[in-house]
Amino acid sequence: MRIRLAVILAGMIALSLGTPARGASDARVTRDGTSNSYLRYDGQTDDTMTACSTGLRSQNEPTVAVDPNDPLVITAGSNDYCAAIENGDVWAGYYRSTDGGLTWQDSLVPGYPADTSPAGLASPAHGKCGAAGDPTQSFDNAGRLFYGFICFNRSKPVNGSIYVSTYDQDGATYVRTARVARGTPSGQFGVGLFQDKLNVAVDQSGGAQDGNVYVAWARYTASSPNNFIQFSRSTDHGATFSRPVNASAGVNGSKSFADLAIGPDGTVYLTWISYHIQHNTVDGIWVSRSTDAGLHWSRPLLVSKISQFDSSQFTGGSGGVDCGDSIFYSCPSGLTFSRFGSNSAVAADDTGVHLVWAARNGDGQAKVYVSNSSNGTDWSAPATIDGAATGHQWTPDIASANGVITAVFYDSRNDPSYSPDLPPGDTADGQNSGDVVDTLAARSVDGGLTWTETQLDTHASNFNWETHGSRRVPFWGDYIYVSAVPGGAFATWTDSRDLVPGDDPRKGHVADGFDVYQPCTYVPNDIDAPSYSSPTIDDPCLSQGGLDQNIYGAQP
Repeated sequence: MRIRLAVILAGMIALSLGTPARGASDARVTRDGTSNSYLRYDGQTDDTMTACSTGLRSQNEPTVAVDPNDPLVITAGSNDYCAAIENGDVWAGYYRSTDGGLTWQDSLVPGYPADTSPAGLASPAHGKCGAAGDPTQSFDNAGRLFYGFICFNRSKPVNGSIYVSTYDQDGATYVRTARVARGTPSGQFGVGLFQDKLNVAVDQSGGAQDGNVYVAWARYTASSPNNFIQFSRSTDHGATFSRPVNASAGVNGSKSFADLAIGPDGTVYLTWISYHIQHNTVDGIWVSRSTDAGLHWSRPLLVSKISQFDSSQFTGGSGGVDCGDSIFYSCPSGLTFSRFGSNSAVAADDTGVHLVWAARNGDGQAKVYVSNSSNGTDWSAPATIDGAATGHQWTPDIASANGVITAVFYDSRNDPSYSPDLPPGDTADGQNSGDVVDTLAARSVDGGLTWTETQLDTHASNFNWETHGSRRVPFWGDYIYVSAVPGGAFATWTDSRDLVPGDDPRKGHVADGFDVYQPCTYVPNDIDAPSYSSPTIDDPCLSQGGLDQNIYGAQP
């Protein structure tokens, strides 16, 4: 690990105390409570679009991209569970704004199972997989948008594969979908190959490689030590993609959460997290770079070992990553929470390369750390972006434009029940501690040395509402997103303000404050009994607001 001496630099990091200033009003991106708010790529409707428009279902794990060709155009995406009403499972949502993020037109990427449109039937994903998610987006300078996602089946064959869809005319017109990497029949990480956790970035440098589309992701195999980060590129605007290469060669152990950035000279930077699962592996944040458009990669550099902030640390030893309140999905800790984990993200600009990640400090508090490099090789000592003494800060993303670096992240400093030993939003006895999670932006105008915070949301959230149907577990997704280009920036996050609280009607259920409104009919037996029933995913009772998790966005 090569870290340059940076004690003075680390001391210059601004410490933001108390509650950050609140920014401009946020906007709801997923408008699933208004007729005709969802339309197909061709402006037409079908049963799926009609159901999505008023379905009040969950959306999470958002992505966003600002168009450098017209910064008033912003596109976003998410895991959109409105698709389940007609299609049986989640699909990749696609949302577009032409007024800087004030209003949105919503849709789904073509190819969902019930899609009978010409583009839907022509998609290589159609009929191959029943669920799509993990969205990621990036524009080129000509107004072409590239939307990456995974497509898989929850039952055999799982077949987790990577796809990229292309839209042109500033994201207004769907062009095609191309498969980047194929999964093989698997048990979703148990056997075979499952392609997952992808990131798309486009070269906007104006140089020789301008317009190249780059994709990186984690290739999960049945053997965790053999997992690695793969990379592919397209030089023909997303029509075809190169044969994937291993961009993390030389590093043992399991790896995940790839993130890409392109510097002004066209250098491609790639970061990921590794996990300590063998004696010769570490929990750490890595960076590799390519100076020839991804054909060859430098030997990976360990920027920092970390102490992970991972939801599995709060289960009480169940071995899981999330906890609900049914006997099937409850945890020994008695807590209720969504899965989360450490991740890293990278940006590059004229001042160098900027890396953020989430990890625990010595007191067990999750913090967002930053490290800067002039060349992608020598990195400053990690420093925290803020000095909040309480609350967890996690799930960062980062972007840079106009001389401003912007990092966004979730923050629970306003949680009155905060403890390093509790997940955000839980009291010590497993109750809801309130809407205590905010989305923050930290901005730097001096190359990442000092930071100023702004609160993006106008209403805080709690991540632990039990939105996942019969499982009765929360799920909020693995990331949030920020995009910045000359002339504009926008961030998106998952939000709970529109959820309708309720009472769980199951016999023997103990209220914990995380129940949502689902006026469904249940067999009046104890939850443990085989006759316990839950609504099917197309049951109208699920469209009454109890699952109405939404994507919100704002300019940082």
